[in-house]
Amino acid sequence: MQHMQNSQAHTLIQKKEGLIQAFLAGKEAGVLEKLTRILDEYFFTMYEKSITARKMVISRHPFAVIALGGYGRKEQCIHSDIDLLILFDSEVPPEVEAFVQEIVYPLWDVRFEVGYAVRSIDECIDMAFERFDILTTVLDARFICGSSLIYSEFMERFRHRLSTRHYKQTLDYLFEHGIKRLENFGDSTYLVTPDLKSGFGGLRDYHTLLWYAKIKSDIKERRDLEYYGFLSHFEYHTLEETLAYIWDIRNRLHHITGRKCDTLHFEYQTEVAGLLQFNNHQNQPDVEIFLGELHARMEFLKQINQITFEDIITSSRIRKESATPHLTRTGGLIISKRRLYFANTVVILQRPELLLQIFLESGRTRIPLSIEARRVVSEFLHLVDDEIKADPVSIKIFKRILALSFWEFNVLNVMLSTGILEQFIPEFGAIRNKIQYNHYHLFPVDKHSIRCVQVINSFREPGTTVITSLYADVFKDVRNKNLLLVTALLHDIGKSDPAKEHSNTGAAIARPILERLGFKPAEVADAQFLIKHHLLLAKTATRRDVFDEETAIYTANKVGKIRLLRMLFLLTVADSMATGPKAWNEWTENLIKDLFLKTMRILKTGELASRKAQRLIQRKKQSVLALFRENWHKEEILKQLNAMSGRYLLYMPAIHVADHIKLFRNLADRQFIWQVSREDDSDIRTVAICGREKPGFYSKIAGVFFLNRINIVASQAYPLGDTHILDIFKVMAPSDPIFEREKWEKAEADLIHALDDDHFLDKVVDKVPKRITIASGRRPEPNQVRIDNDTSSFFTIIEVLTYDFGGLLFTITDALYRSGLNVNVAMVGGKVDQIMDIFYVRDLENDQKIRNPEKLRQIKTAIIKRLPRIHAKEVSNEKN
Repeated sequence: MQHMQNSQAHTLIQKKEGLIQAFLAGKEAGVLEKLTRILDEYFFTMYEKSITARKMVISRHPFAVIALGGYGRKEQCIHSDIDLLILFDSEVPPEVEAFVQEIVYPLWDVRFEVGYAVRSIDECIDMAFERFDILTTVLDARFICGSSLIYSEFMERFRHRLSTRHYKQTLDYLFEHGIKRLENFGDSTYLVTPDLKSGFGGLRDYHTLLWYAKIKSDIKERRDLEYYGFLSHFEYHTLEETLAYIWDIRNRLHHITGRKCDTLHFEYQTEVAGLLQFNNHQNQPDVEIFLGELHARMEFLKQINQITFEDIITSSRIRKESATPHLTRTGGLIISKRRLYFANTVVILQRPELLLQIFLESGRTRIPLSIEARRVVSEFLHLVDDEIKADPVSIKIFKRILALSFWEFNVLNVMLSTGILEQFIPEFGAIRNKIQYNHYHLFPVDKHSIRCVQVINSFREPGTTVITSLYADVFKDVRNKNLLLVTALLHDIGKSDPAKEHSNTGAAIARPILERLGFKPAEVADAQFLIKHHLLLAKTATRRDVFDEETAIYTANKVGKIRLLRMLFLLTVADSMATGPKAWNEWTENLIKDLFLKTMRILKTGELASRKAQRLIQRKKQSVLALFRENWHKEEILKQLNAMSGRYLLYMPAIHVADHIKLFRNLADRQFIWQVSREDDSDIRTVAICGREKPGFYSKIAGVFFLNRINIVASQAYPLGDTHILDIFKVMAPSDPIFEREKWEKAEADLIHALDDDHFLDKVVDKVPKRITIASGRRPEPNQVRIDNDTSSFFTIIEVLTYDFGGLLFTITDALYRSGLNVNVAMVGGKVDQIMDIFYVRDLENDQKIRNPEKLRQIKTAIIKRLPRIHAKEVSNEKN
C-alpha cells in the first residue's frame, strides 16, 4: 500500500511538472483547470484503492472528499494550497486518521501544501456561520469523490440555513471583510509592488463577486455571472481576459519563487516581464509596459469589486426610507439608496455637460456615483466632444471638481476609471497606468498626479502642527488656487515620453491644455514655469548646502516672484508626499521648509538669509560657552568658535561643537586626531576627525576606511579656520565587535602612513571593482557627473550619480585629488536606486573655483574613468 501511495504521488508530480513546462513554453492553455484535474485524479485513485475507505463505507460511515477554496473553484495555480474537506453524515469514525495518512501524507512528503479538515455535516455548517473564512471556503466547495449524496445533503442544508437564517449577516460579513482587506493590504492599483490576490484590484475582488452571487442566486460557475445579470456581456468577457492575464502572472511568479507568492515584489518584476516576451517597439523597458498593463487589468477588477459592494449595500445595508429616489440641485440627476444616478439617458443626449456635472454633485454632496451611472458615463464618453471641452460652463465644472477631490473621497479617481478624465484632457491618457520602475515612486503616474491634487486640497484644513499650519497659511495666500490644482494634475504629464526630460516636455504639453481650460497667457506662463521647475526646491534643498546663503539667493533669482514661490513650495510638498516615503520624510520636509522660508525672506524684504542665521549662530555660541567649566579660557574658545564656518555652527548641536573644540585643543602637533562614538543601540559609529589642512586629506580618510572594510554611510566636511578641517563620518561598525578597538587602531595607523606617503593607498585602487551588476535586472542608468558653477560664487559643485559599491567615496575623492582639487564641503547620501554624492571643491593651485572649460571636462572624464562599468543582471527570455 505504501508503495502504491508513493507511486501515485510521484505520478502526480510528473504530470504537474509536465504541465508547468508546457505552460512556460506557451503550449498549455487552461493550466489552472488541468492542475485541478490531475489533483482530482490523484484523490479519486487513492480513494478507489484505499482499504481504509472501503472499511469505513462497509461499516456504514460513508463520506465525501470535497475540494475547497481555489481548488474547489478549479483555479489551482502552480504552488497554491490544496484545501480538502473529508465530510461525514454524522459520526466521524477513528479510522479516518488512517485514511488521511494514505491520501495526504504522501503529498506532504513531496512538498505539496495540503490543508484538510474532517467534519460531520452539522459541525461544518455550524462552523461556517461562526467564521467567515470557513463560510467562503464552503461557498467554493466542489465534490471530488466518495458519497455524492452526503455532499448534496450538506450543500442543500447549508443553502437552506444561509437563506433562512444568515442571509443578511453573511452579506454584512462580506462587506466588512472587504473594508478590512483594504486596510490590511491596500489598493493594489495604487502600488508599484501590487498584491495579486488580496489587495484591492487583486483576485480577491473577483472572489468576492463570486461569493456574493453564490449567496444571492446560488450560481454554480463563473459563467453564470452574466446569465444572472451580475455582469454585462462586455464586463464578463473583460473579466475572463483579466483573470487569464493575472493568473498567468501569478503562475509565473510561483514558478520564479518556487513557492506560493502573491506580492509582485520588485526583484521579480523584470524576470516576469522577460518571461512574457513582449513585442516591444516602444522606447520603454518591458517591465514598465508589463506593469502598466497589469495595473489596467487590476483597475478593472477593482471596478468589479465596487459593483459587488454596490449590490451588497443596496440589498442589505440601506434603510427603506433612503431607497426612495429624490432630485438633486442639478436637474437630470437623482439620489437613490445613497447613490447618484442619471434620471434617464435621454437627458444626457440633451445636456451632455451632465456627464461632468454628476462628478461635481458627487464631490459637493460626498455621495458616490452608482455603478449604473459609471457605466452610463463610460458608454456616453463620445458626447464629451471638442464643443463641450471648450464650453466655459464645462471648464468651470471641471475646475470645481478638482477643488473637491480629497483622499477620503476620490471623485477624480472615479473620473479616471470611467474614462471621462482622459476624454476631457486627452493628453492625460498617455500617462494612464504609466509605471516608473524604481523604488522611489510608489504609485503609477496617473494615480500619483491625482494624489498630488488631493494633498494640495488637504492644505485647506487648519494645520495641527507648526509645519502643517505653514502649509495651510501658504495655501490661504495663494490667489489662483485653480491654477495650482490644474498644475498639480499636469506636473508629470511629460512622463508620457520616457525618452525625454519630463519637466521641459511637460511644460510644452501642458500649454495647449491650459489654454483650452481658459487660463490667461500670464497664468499659462506661471503654470509652465511651475511644471518646468517642479523639482527645483526638492533638488536644491537635498543636493545643495542650505546653510549657505548663496543657495537661497540662487533659488530666489531662479523663482523671482513671491506668488510663484508659494505655489512651487506647495507643489513640491504635494509631489513629494504623493511619491512615497523615499521622497518624503522629516529630514526632507525640514530642508525644503528652511529653503522656502529663506528664499521667501529674500524675495519679500531683500534681507539675506545670513541675518537670521547670524542670530542663530550667536545663540549657538553662547550655548557652547555655557558647556565649558569656569577654568577654561573663554576667550580662546570664542576665538575657535569665530573661526568655524557658519554652516557648521547652524548644523551641529552645541554639545557636539563642544566635543569638537576639545578634539581640536588636544590635536597639539599631530597631523590629526579622531574620536569614535557609538550611536544608541545601533551598529552606526560617528567618527569625528580633526586635522591640519592638507591636500587629499578627505580622500585619504575614505581610502583608509575602504582598506579596513569600514563602510561609510554618510559624511560631512567642514573647514575649521584657514589651517584645520573637521570631517565627520557615519560608518557601520566593524564586523567583529570583539576586535573593534584593534580595527580602529589599525585604521588610525594606516591614516598616518597615508598622510606621510602619497602612494600608500595606490594598492587600494586595485581593490575597487571594475564592474558592478545591478541585482534587479532592470535597465541600468549610466554613471553621471554634473558640474554646477552657477549656484555658488566660491565653489565649483560636482554631483556624482552612480550605483553603490565598495570604495565609492574613495574612488571619487581620489579622482578629485588627482585632478588638483580640494574638497571643502562634502554631502554624501542616496537617491534611493542610486547614490548621489555632492562635493564643493576648489582648485588646489589658486584656491578658486574652476572656470576653465577644458579642465572641467578633464575632471568629468577623470571621475567617469574611475567609476565601475554598470551591467544589468542577465534575465533569461527563454520560456523553459
